[in-house]
Amino acid sequence: MFNWLRKVESLPWKDRTYLVIDMELTGLEPQEDAIISAGSVMIKQGRIILDSAEHHYFSPVSLMGVDVTQSAHIHLITDNQLEVHGKPLADWLARLSQDLMANAWVFHHAQLDSMFLKTFSERLQIALPSIEVIDTLANEKRLHPEAYLESQAQLNLGACRARYGLPAYRQHHALSDALATAELFLAQQSLAGSC
Repeated sequence: MFNWLRKVESLPWKDRTYLVIDMELTGLEPQEDAIISAGSVMIKQGRIILDSAEHHYFSPVSLMGVDVTQSAHIHLITDNQLEVHGKPLADWLARLSQDLMANAWVFHHAQLDSMFLKTFSERLQIALPSIEVIDTLANEKRLHPEAYLESQAQLNLGACRARYGLPAYRQHHALSDALATAELFLAQQSLAGSC
């Protein structure tokens, strides 16, 4: 997919450590839009490590754009929150580049998130690690090949979770979505192990 992504040596999934990441974006175009917040949580030995959970707002800079008005109704993040509570995106990306604790990163819709990470890490001259990326959206298509799972409504995080009987969470909050993705990943691994 991207030159900074690679498969790592195969280990049983429960012996691996995963960093589950969700990012809130102002749009779908990494050349025009911005990463405004991120949430993450670790999975170790098949368990979500809640005390590893993190949530960050990113302060606006010229290369990100400075107006979140168009996306505020979805993410409930205001310009004021970013200005008051925001930290530099470069600091978070630098931490990702140095965090070797995880064997893989997990996203729901990895292609979109990877494009943003690649674009902004290049702009900020931060080299991200070579690490396996797992996509719970792609997993869902693979685990349910008999189902017609093409529309956004059938593949969004909430719909995917519902197929496993997981509870509905508030969507479009980076930490809540990271936790929701972690739970979905564990449910998918359970299903894959029973197939």
